[in-house]
Amino acid sequence: MCESFERLAKKYANQIANQMAEERAVQAEIKTKVSMVKALMKNMKCTLEEALNALEIKGKERAVIAKQLQKQ
Repeated sequence: MCESFERLAKKYANQIANQMAEERAVQAEIKTKVSMVKALMKNMKCTLEEALNALEIKGKERAVIAKQLQKQ
């Protein structure tokens, strides 16, 4: 019973670790895209909409990036 519990615990720990790694990767990608949008807006003197369109950012990701930029 202890051995099966250990396997289950390891499996659960691996699942949690994978989820956390994936979340960090997504957050890093968003942070990078926010920086890209900011740079494009500053250097090319374009609006948020124009920068998002130029980078082909769509959907939910577009809303998340716009929200992040509003916080800054």
